[in-house]
Amino acid sequence: MPGVRGEIIYRRINGTELALDAYVQKQGARRPAVMVIHGGGWTSGSRIAYVGQLLEVLTRAGYNWFSVDYRLGPVSQYSDALDDLRAALAFIRCHADAFRIDPDRLALLGEDAGAHLAALLAAEKPAGVKAAVLIGGFYDLRELAALKAAASSDALAQASPLARVSGGMPEMLVVHGTTDREVPPEQAGRYCEAIRGAGGSCDYFTVAGGVHRAENWRPEQWSYKDFVVKWLAKPLRLIDADHEPYTGRLMKDIVYSPRHKLRLDAYVPPGRGPFPAVIIAHGGGWEAGDKVTYVTPLFEPLARAGFAWFSIDYRLTPQFRHQDQLADLRAAIDFIRRYAGQFRVDPSRIAILGESASGQMVAQLATEKNAGIAAAVSFYGVYDFIPMATDASPRSLLVRLFGMTTLNDEARNVLWRYSPLYHVHQGMPPLLLIHGTDERLWAQGVAMDKKLSEIKAPHELYAVENAPHGMENWEGHPEWAGYKQKLVDWLRTQLRH
Repeated sequence: MPGVRGEIIYRRINGTELALDAYVQKQGARRPAVMVIHGGGWTSGSRIAYVGQLLEVLTRAGYNWFSVDYRLGPVSQYSDALDDLRAALAFIRCHADAFRIDPDRLALLGEDAGAHLAALLAAEKPAGVKAAVLIGGFYDLRELAALKAAASSDALAQASPLARVSGGMPEMLVVHGTTDREVPPEQAGRYCEAIRGAGGSCDYFTVAGGVHRAENWRPEQWSYKDFVVKWLAKPLRLIDADHEPYTGRLMKDIVYSPRHKLRLDAYVPPGRGPFPAVIIAHGGGWEAGDKVTYVTPLFEPLARAGFAWFSIDYRLTPQFRHQDQLADLRAAIDFIRRYAGQFRVDPSRIAILGESASGQMVAQLATEKNAGIAAAVSFYGVYDFIPMATDASPRSLLVRLFGMTTLNDEARNVLWRYSPLYHVHQGMPPLLLIHGTDERLWAQGVAMDKKLSEIKAPHELYAVENAPHGMENWEGHPEWAGYKQKLVDWLRTQLRH
């Protein structure tokens, strides 16, 4: 978001600096504020990961907010993270004047492991906290098989928010997907019932068909966002708080496809330019995500390196087909080339970048002639659909992406047509493949690297050793952070920057 005050150190402990980002609305006196706590399964993540959609929603609803880093580790060390959050809350209240907030109108908002930590903090009834929103949280750790090997039963009981419920807690809102397989929705419901049984207030909002991670909820499930900000308005007494956007080098919600109402966010460096540009497409299995989801760890390193960048929305399946998504990416390229002068970018130095689902998309466009790009970067992309589409069930790639209900020769031809592995050629733009080695798509990256090497097409494979799927999962791990510098250095070479 334009106007964010970044990397504010709120604590130094054991040689580690912990930071938060703060957003203070442009106008108005003291407003209520929300402390946002990222997830990542306790072991991964950062204040810029997992919560992009939530920060955008809070901003537009008129709230001030703080997105917080905390110490990461196995769930058995949750007390360290909880202690950090206490320190962050104390820091925020202490600097209420500087942040123009009312220190007695605060809320906690956490997702995944962040929801677990927010629930534990709320149980302590901290001063100034009037409400807490828990999205896809953990409530009784003793019931979760994945955690039983990590700690003793007694330790898991002590770490369970369900065991900490008592009277006088802040007002609570629990948001949970009905098909969450990591935390059964019944557990979230029991937590809410326990709060009510103790005389407290807890509302339970279910997201039909929602899986565990809110980032992966699809557009038809996004109504929870409006519910959250409207629900918060009552305990935080937010009345008629208009949002006036900041202006600056980061520009929000530029319409690049009026026909389909598709938008992008644009960052343009200071100076006359023309600058090299990177068009960023989010992942999400071709069916989830938006321009502030999954790819947020890339924004800062690209900006600091002097690149213009454009993060785009595109149409999602199953309402739209894969061909529509590729058309949207082409439309974004055409838009930026058409308005290159206004954005101060060099139309001959444009790269496209995608991750996961969109990694396949940018690789596919890189194989096309006259794509209008100088380079492409694919993070852990899919390059061969054929081994991944083994049936025509309702949730299969064949049905969701292409609307085909029979896995026959015609369907296999379509899968072949949209598999970049089979269409690489010597004259294609340079392609950088970045893959974690500890995920199932690593084999696809190796196969793509081999194919490109065989035909001597310009490319490079960069392996992030032992890393799982998703750059947000790489946050908080210095041993995996080298990909950012690799990305910048490679783009500088290819885009002559």
